[in-house]
Amino acid sequence: MQSSFINILARRIIDAYFRCYTNIIFWLNHVKHGANCTVKGKIYIRNLGTIEIGDNLRANSGNRFNPIGGDTVLRLNADEDAIITIGNNVGLSNSTIYSTRAVIIEDDVLVGGSCKIYDSDFHSKDFAERRNSFFHGNEGTHIAALPVIIKKGAWIGGHCIVLKGITIGEHSIIGAGSVVTKSVPPNEIWAGNPIKYIGKANKHAE
Repeated sequence: MQSSFINILARRIIDAYFRCYTNIIFWLNHVKHGANCTVKGKIYIRNLGTIEIGDNLRANSGNRFNPIGGDTVLRLNADEDAIITIGNNVGLSNSTIYSTRAVIIEDDVLVGGSCKIYDSDFHSKDFAERRNSFFHGNEGTHIAALPVIIKKGAWIGGHCIVLKGITIGEHSIIGAGSVVTKSVPPNEIWAGNPIKYIGKANKHAE
């Protein structure tokens, strides 16, 4: 009985520590956020645009808090004039979100360990521009970028890559290790590389 009480007390103290840590890190990086946000572990933030997070974010960052492998920290990257919007009751784990225009994650979304969400190709399809960007730092003008939207209640399994211009519908599920190259309708399960339709996500949707 006493041991159980001590464990509960210890967890509450640790949670309070991480909430305080999260508030400080978000404040230092100009991240707008709601109440009760907790990031367990060190987080990397590069905010040249706008990052807004709702209430009750739960995030793991580091092998200690999610030992499944992949990236060791959670990364939020917003380029100049870009936005990252994360809704209420969202769970993230050792994931990377990189926005050059917009990445929007709605309420009640779960993003598994080591997922990557990109709204840009990062490099031009033109060889000369791509070479100049890599060796001389000239980014060029033909880099494709389109917003990513993950709708309410979606679940993205671990180690997935979500590419530019994708919308994942409400309550849909993306299987672990998938490369999301096309938009997914609501209430469906998709998986694979590239993804394909597997079935319905909810019994009422069958």
